[in-house]
Amino acid sequence: MGDRQRIKNELKGEIILDEFAFFENKGSKNARKITNKTEQLHFEIWFDKHYVNRTTERNGIDETIIKKLLYDSFFHLIHYSLTLKGFSFVNPNGANDHTHRLVIQQDNNTETLNIAVGFYYISDNKYEITVFTAMVVDNFRISDGQFALLIDNNGSTLKKMDNKKLVILASLF
Repeated sequence: MGDRQRIKNELKGEIILDEFAFFENKGSKNARKITNKTEQLHFEIWFDKHYVNRTTERNGIDETIIKKLLYDSFFHLIHYSLTLKGFSFVNPNGANDHTHRLVIQQDNNTETLNIAVGFYYISDNKYEITVFTAMVVDNFRISDGQFALLIDNNGSTLKKMDNKKLVILASLF
């Protein structure tokens, strides 16, 4: 005698969602989704002459490593910009001084890669990123009021130099 087929508990047919029904979301116990939209952002990466001149002198700062770290930082920067009051990584129009530069960091096995960058608004959904310098050192100088974003395999940590002390503002894991 053979085994007989078991009856499976599976739905047959098409599942129809009521478009007028209310569901629980992050902000309400009774909310109706009206629409869903995805925006594209266009980032141009530029290398400052200072950075380009240092690529032959310094180890660990070649273009592919820098670009990957910049790409990896986008999600984290946007998250912190939307969730932390007082944090904005995009320079206002016309600003180009040192105080609006951000340091993006990544710990290696021995030392830390530090990239000083500026994010600039160009037009709707278009931004320019300028890499000013990069160094693989543990004692990279961060100016008072400047932000540093440490990216690692598990997430990120946003820090700010405040009165010569590096203060952790938030972490995302």
